[in-house]
Amino acid sequence: MYRFKSLNTRLTVFLLIPVCLLLMTGGALTFVFSRNLLLRQWKESTVLKLSRAAHSIEMRLTAPLNVLDALFSNDSVYRGTGEDLALLLKGVKGVMHVQFIPAAPLMGHGGGMGGSSGRPQMGMKFHRSRIKKISDPRFNASAEGKTVAIAIEILDRQDRSAGVLTIEMGFDYLMADVAGQAWWKSYRACLVTRDGVYLADAGNPAPDRAMLGASGDAFEKKVMAEISRGRSGTVGSGEYPPKTVAGFYTLEPVLWVLILFGKGETVLAPFILYRNLFFGISIGMVLVIVLVIRKNTGRVVREIRALSRKAGEVADGRYGSPIPVTGRDEISRLVQSYNKMVEGLKQRDFIRDSFGRYVDPEFARQLMEQPEKSRLGGQRRQVVMLMSDLRGFTPMAESLDPEITIEVLNRYFSRMIQIIQSNQGIIVDFFGDAILVFFDPLDTPVNGAAQKAAACAFAMQESMTAVNRDLASKGLPQLSMGIGMHTGPVVVGNIGSDTRVKYGIVGSAVNITSRIQARAGRGEILVSAELLDLFADITVSRSFTAQLTGIQAPMVLTGVVPETLDN
Repeated sequence: MYRFKSLNTRLTVFLLIPVCLLLMTGGALTFVFSRNLLLRQWKESTVLKLSRAAHSIEMRLTAPLNVLDALFSNDSVYRGTGEDLALLLKGVKGVMHVQFIPAAPLMGHGGGMGGSSGRPQMGMKFHRSRIKKISDPRFNASAEGKTVAIAIEILDRQDRSAGVLTIEMGFDYLMADVAGQAWWKSYRACLVTRDGVYLADAGNPAPDRAMLGASGDAFEKKVMAEISRGRSGTVGSGEYPPKTVAGFYTLEPVLWVLILFGKGETVLAPFILYRNLFFGISIGMVLVIVLVIRKNTGRVVREIRALSRKAGEVADGRYGSPIPVTGRDEISRLVQSYNKMVEGLKQRDFIRDSFGRYVDPEFARQLMEQPEKSRLGGQRRQVVMLMSDLRGFTPMAESLDPEITIEVLNRYFSRMIQIIQSNQGIIVDFFGDAILVFFDPLDTPVNGAAQKAAACAFAMQESMTAVNRDLASKGLPQLSMGIGMHTGPVVVGNIGSDTRVKYGIVGSAVNITSRIQARAGRGEILVSAELLDLFADITVSRSFTAQLTGIQAPMVLTGVVPETLDN
């Protein structure tokens, strides 16, 4: 199955598919309905046009017959002669010639149809005569013009044949109303007999087209077949929609057939125009939809691509700048969430790189709330420092396997780190089995940091009982720890480079803390006089003056224990 590699292409295609299906379905239904409606209207209007034209021809053709019907009706007596009758009929509009041929002459006297001379008497009088038979009209084409002749047999009052009356009418007169119609001129129209003989054709057929269907045209043969089945109707060629259509109507008195041919493209011109407009508008709509989709999805795709690219950079450890938020939709909210996530990752990495893994997360967030902490460099201020070290661990480690040494340290450090973090101490570094910690008062008085440092030191010494119990259960040697504490001004801040920083302290007070720790005995907490003044609720176990290495003046050092222990 084909898969789109581009989200923009996928969105465009899958949004366009239902639109195109809707347009195609609606267009197809509309096309079928419109096409059938137009064809039906053309057929109905064609038959109506032909019926009106046929009625016009019938009215003109039967005008002389109507005169005879009026003369020979039972309640009327016409006493004129044959000559009078001929003159009367010649006065009918369209009649060109009238000829009366009497039946076989009657010999004798008395004013029959013939006199003693035996010649036909055109001067006979018609009394109570009637029409017996009317022949089919006969089309004649001569140099003088086209005429239509009708032969009428007349009976006398004894129902004997009185003679035949022949009336010739001008064909152009009969077709006058039809020839004046726009459709007769614009369409291919013709008048044929029911046998297909051409009588008139608006298309002026060639001599070899004297018969409808004589050229072997399949559609004309189809029209002739339909004419033989009914008086009127319409015919379409085999295509759908039909390439050619035709309508026909039969003149009953003369059995002539009026036929109107039309091209499908002409009949369906409004439909074709509508179809072309529909396709043009549909293509325009699709293009507009594509532009709208591209404009909207393009922004979405660009933001998703930016997210993907930035995510790859984050995976490589490069955070870069935030992605611009350009909207308020779900994608924009996703970008906002991503920016917040990256900012959180940056803070986490900064905490990890600046403060190490050994700072309480809550305290680290407090540090992060001060923007100056995120820059390299620092500030000089007073902090409380604590340094612990295991007594006699170095010679012990030389007698143990490396694996056992590491296991002992890990068990010891895991407990100490937990206590330091819970008291918001910041671990600066590990020196073998020694730990250097400081308590930063931040923007508060140093007394609070001193109380946290004291609580941390007491908890660390107290936890050694549990540490040793754990080590004993594993068959490992027992440990003891000394702690030294001091307070003084140091430089606090980020130490390192842009790629690796550590939040730490630098200053002589750090060295003093190390020297104080070296004087602490097993399980003892030894503090300087500067720090002792900041403590509350403690008991002094001992106090002495010591000359510390690198320190010019002697210092008073004091061992402390929790007040509860003293009680």
